[in-house]
Amino acid sequence: MVENNTEEQAIPKLKNRDQLAESGLSKRNQDFMWQVQSLASADQVNTGMVADIEAQLLAGQKTGQTAKQIYGTPKQALGQEIKEVQQGQSQGVNYAANGFWNIAIDNTFVFLMMFSLMFGVMLMFSSEQIVSEGAQAGSLGITALILTAVSGGGLFAAWTLLMAPAKNGQKTSIWLRILGSLLIFATWFILYMAFGLIIPSVINPILPGWIYLIVAGTSFIGFQWWRRKTGMQGGFLGGANRK
Repeated sequence: MVENNTEEQAIPKLKNRDQLAESGLSKRNQDFMWQVQSLASADQVNTGMVADIEAQLLAGQKTGQTAKQIYGTPKQALGQEIKEVQQGQSQGVNYAANGFWNIAIDNTFVFLMMFSLMFGVMLMFSSEQIVSEGAQAGSLGITALILTAVSGGGLFAAWTLLMAPAKNGQKTSIWLRILGSLLIFATWFILYMAFGLIIPSVINPILPGWIYLIVAGTSFIGFQWWRRKTGMQGGFLGGANRK
């Protein structure tokens, strides 16, 4: 009888989808809370733990914190009150847990920023000499630059997943990782060269150096925005997201 009363008291404390939508939580946090509620035990509901998690998410929204930054996963939220996010945490397995597409976009921003900065500086000081080299300078064209960054983002996302342990904790064979790494690096290098040689200059112009520097700055802003949006840490630039 006591157990039945406890269960009856726990049910009203859980919110349905409409109530979560009216709670002020963002769409992502609503989904997070829905999972928390589905995993929570009667004791966790009755002691107010679920309500505390919702309150913490609401407070975190005001400072731009995501549920992933505060708690990690719904299971981790129910296992501890607040997950401390270590600034500078860059373990490969944690970065790989973000999934292929999130990592690919993250890497694309990084490569676009790095190559734009490098090309911009080169062109600011020796643009005439570089342009006179003709086909060899094609890799500096804006279209080739974008395709190099995008292809690198996808290839190195695949490399990250290749090097990370599987869900069962086992790692891919060392020889497979070595061969996979060589194939990925070789493929990216070949694509980099091919973009510069194959793409016509009319759609792959070499722009003034200062434009590349603007692209680099814009890419950095995009990178910071993506880190804050996803809560990602690790990778090429480490724990660069802000709390």
